[in-house]
Amino acid sequence: MKTVTVQEASRNLSELVHCAAGGEEITIQDGACTVLLQPVSAAPKNRLKGREALRQLQSQSRLTPARAENYLLEVHAERLAHENGRGR
Repeated sequence: MKTVTVQEASRNLSELVHCAAGGEEITIQDGACTVLLQPVSAAPKNRLKGREALRQLQSQSRLTPARAENYLLEVHAERLAHENGRGR
């Protein structure tokens, strides 16, 4: 595992990204905060859209349509807040 500071990561970001994409574990430290740089795995091709996933959950459990709708409203509000800079 390779550990670098934020300053080092900033200077060598392209190299670090390529190393992480190749499987090397890289952590970036800023004081007491440490994050892991790793590639994002490809989404499965058969991934369901949100509403379809909720429909399947409803048919398999006690998730009511009202609870599902409330959940979607909460997710939408969180996304809007994040997009407007309040979610950071």
